Amino acid sequence: MVFGRIAERVVIDELLSGVREGRGAALVIHGEAGIGKSTLLGYAQEQAQDMRVLSVRGFESESDIPFAGLADLIRPVLGLLETLPPPQAAALQSALSLGPPVAGDRFSVCAATVGVLAAAAADTPLLVVIDDLQWLDVSSREAVLFAGRRLANDGIGLLAALRTEPDRAGVLDRQYAGLPQLALRGLTETDARELCRTLRPSASPEEIEQIYSDTAGNPLGIQELVGALGRTASGGHPVPAQSTRLTQTLAARLAEVPGRTRQAMLLVAAAGGGQTDVVRRAAGVIGLELADFAPAEDAGLILADDEHVDFRHPLMRSVLNSAATLHERTAAHSALAQALAQVPGEAAADARAWHLAQAALPPDERVSELLAEAGTRARYRGGNREAARAFEQAARFCAPAARPALLLRAARCWQLAGRSGKMIPLLDEALELATDPKLRALIRHMRGYMRMWRALPREALAEMIDGANEVEKVDAARASLMYADAAIAHFMLGEPVELLAATKRAFELSEGTEGVARLVAAVAYSGSLVINGHRAQGQELLSQVVPPLLEVSPLPRAQEFAHSAFIAMWLEDYALAGKLLDAIISEARANGALGVLPQALSIAAELAFRLGRWRESQVHADESVELAKETRQANVYGMYFVARNHAVRGRSKEALKMIGLINEITTKYDAVGMRLQTTHVLGLLALGEGDLDEAIARLEETGRLPVSVNTRDQSIVPWAFDLVEAYARAGRTADAQTLLDEIAVYEAPPGVRSDMLIARTWRCRGLLANGKAEVAEAFEAALEAHDRLPMPFERARTLLYYGERLRRGRQRAEARTRLRKAIEIFEQLDAPSWANRARNELKATGETLERGTGIAAELTPQELQVAMVVARGLSNSEAAAALFLSQKTIEYHLSNVYRKTGLRSRGDLTQLADAPG
Repeated sequence: MVFGRIAERVVIDELLSGVREGRGAALVIHGEAGIGKSTLLGYAQEQAQDMRVLSVRGFESESDIPFAGLADLIRPVLGLLETLPPPQAAALQSALSLGPPVAGDRFSVCAATVGVLAAAAADTPLLVVIDDLQWLDVSSREAVLFAGRRLANDGIGLLAALRTEPDRAGVLDRQYAGLPQLALRGLTETDARELCRTLRPSASPEEIEQIYSDTAGNPLGIQELVGALGRTASGGHPVPAQSTRLTQTLAARLAEVPGRTRQAMLLVAAAGGGQTDVVRRAAGVIGLELADFAPAEDAGLILADDEHVDFRHPLMRSVLNSAATLHERTAAHSALAQALAQVPGEAAADARAWHLAQAALPPDERVSELLAEAGTRARYRGGNREAARAFEQAARFCAPAARPALLLRAARCWQLAGRSGKMIPLLDEALELATDPKLRALIRHMRGYMRMWRALPREALAEMIDGANEVEKVDAARASLMYADAAIAHFMLGEPVELLAATKRAFELSEGTEGVARLVAAVAYSGSLVINGHRAQGQELLSQVVPPLLEVSPLPRAQEFAHSAFIAMWLEDYALAGKLLDAIISEARANGALGVLPQALSIAAELAFRLGRWRESQVHADESVELAKETRQANVYGMYFVARNHAVRGRSKEALKMIGLINEITTKYDAVGMRLQTTHVLGLLALGEGDLDEAIARLEETGRLPVSVNTRDQSIVPWAFDLVEAYARAGRTADAQTLLDEIAVYEAPPGVRSDMLIARTWRCRGLLANGKAEVAEAFEAALEAHDRLPMPFERARTLLYYGERLRRGRQRAEARTRLRKAIEIFEQLDAPSWANRARNELKATGETLERGTGIAAELTPQELQVAMVVARGLSNSEAAAALFLSQKTIEYHLSNVYRKTGLRSRGDLTQLADAPG
């Protein structure tokens, strides 16, 4: 029976109604122990009898067993695994120990969870209920929360109950961000009074008032204190130091049961909500019988069924542990370990290792070995956090000589789990103990790499360079990789000259080495050559490294694929960039490798932007930022591309907000190299809005940055050409000419030349030209370069400036031709501020033009994303797997696409994918 909770029940009823109507929703109910979370979950299940219900409860005893909770949750629908794409099905089978281990991204199981829940809801609305979410193993929790954020159109409801401490009733960890939350507090005084009188009609008003005061309306606390009325405490068992009347009552109830029963209850406490059969076996180990549990069951202190046994009130565990001696607690864990030795299966072996760890004192080689085996099993199944904890504990029990390797394995698993903050203390300890030079180099490499992202890049540089110097003669491959990673820090710090030196040394050391060092070093060196203006050398090296790169799997070499694509773009080989990005993005989507996608998608956003597919660029950039947030990755480049997309479209508020976030991150980590991009975006935003003073100020600021002074190739970020244009339009022709003379690029051999820089050079020359013939010559040369360059935004800007010069030269008919074309391109790109400038110029020639809209103008980013994926020939189910959504969500968005665009078939969707903008 539910007392009160009218508002809370309304929330649940509305959620269930939405699920019945085909909408999805999630809700995390949180509050202190005994506050009524489980009661509300029970109410929801009673109201959902017309639905399919999947439920699971987290148990402390299983919190270190990877995917234990997910296995229990989806056991009734395991037959649906065959409906998943093979890579996702294999990942989920591996996680649940139903198939062989599968190496892959830690989020592949998350993607598969979305698929299997969507399949379970295909014909019947589905309610997923999770109690004691805080005790669900972290791998399962990550999977269900990921799914919970993707339920919008699936007829799936997710209700989860999470215990929080009383002083943190309204605060949840960031892992629950993006999910609706319901903070549960005590019953009202009226409802509490009704509960008291229902439980004990003879309770006096004074007693009820005192109980309410002592419990703050906590329903389970009220039941305990009402039950204690008229009963006197006996025994002298201690209670926790910060005891309340409730804990004192529980201690008094504990004192009432026989000693052997207290001993049996201690087994339940040690088991943490353990399996009933295991607890019974453990009782036999220490000479207890089933009858010894009876007094606790009769008194309502423990609840047992065929599967699990646990306490009715969660505080009883702490009361018991406070009352027991260390010897009694370790004896309980030892008995449970002996009982688990008789139970087959990996889960029992894992639990046994953890109980032995709590029953033994280090060092203990056998315990260390068992914990390491548990860690290895967890790692193979994709349970990286559980593996990290197991290896970390194994290191505490092993001999000092073996400790560094185990600490290193623990650190690596924390890295794979996305918890890099836990790595550095382990690596520090490992380095102090390690004596082998190669092992020390590996530790220093990992530590430097983590400090690059967790602390200051300058500190990471010292770690990386010193470590590389130390190991050059004994492990050239490791030294090469360290120099290559040091280059990333130089890039973050805006030090292109030092970047070139580091990558050159990496390339030199990699010669003749085995493994991936040569590949990694070649890609890094190629990029640094281009950044420093050595385009021909960078181009040659990239052409050598791409063939072997394309022969390996993209996922293990994701960084090299992504960086090579970026370099190809700088060299204006857009076909190669697209080939590399398609390979890695397709592979990542097929395998649910969400951790790889943020970087690849951010670079895909840059490629789409350059090619004039701005809506596609926005889709990629937005997804990159969202996935990075979910996978806890720093992704300032994805954020930069989002900001730049907003800036060129004149969305100043959105652009400035994103740049503010980027500046917060880069300031925190002193990654000043990123300021080249952010200050340029601010200048570009002002230039588009026609605010020349602001544009000049921002672009001059960009030019003063050390990274700008030392980055010789303007194809990386062409800030100087934008500044020439701003000077010219503001009438500062002398400043514009001086700067243009410094950066002008009129021609270069094919394969090395930058048509973008050539086109920009001629465009700027046209802005500064005197006389009709000179203006025409410059702009026509720019347009000739544009003919070799698939960058419509650059062409439209040239046409706009050409039209301006023609109009001012009283060549109105010629001006209109260029301006109409500029307007057409700007509108296709959805660049309204630039289109308005061109429209005003056209109006000045005596002609007006109605505003137009592109075919995809009304689509939301996700609708366009779905349309583009389906346009590649994917079925709805394949598109769902690729985007980590359900098939129903794909169908919902596709129906909106057809309705908004008037397109009628999947084949027609190519018009959206191919259209500019």
